[in-house]
Amino acid sequence: MNGDGWTSVIEEADLPEARAVAVEFGDARVLLYRSGERLFAIGNRCTHQGAPLHRGPIRVVGSVATVTCPAHGSIFGLEDGAIKRGPAREPVPAFDARVASGMIELRARD
Repeated sequence: MNGDGWTSVIEEADLPEARAVAVEFGDARVLLYRSGERLFAIGNRCTHQGAPLHRGPIRVVGSVATVTCPAHGSIFGLEDGAIKRGPAREPVPAFDARVASGMIELRARD
């Protein structure tokens, strides 16, 4: 981690367009997703029963981007981790993401 809280987690070339990837960020597993110039980073475990979200379908329609849990169908916003549809009752954490010097970097949100 550098002085402003950013941590490199994966090379930019290793994050394909429109395909979710799971990475480690400290003690967290994080789903990373790229759609054009937009990068999304949210917790990778569904808060309902812990299924890996990077294995679920992702929809990006205009400015709305969501992931559906592959186990029980909970839907989370990729922008902020908010629940769009249950059965999950808790959001997943969201992280700031950027590209710097060919690396994808993450930092915790306040």
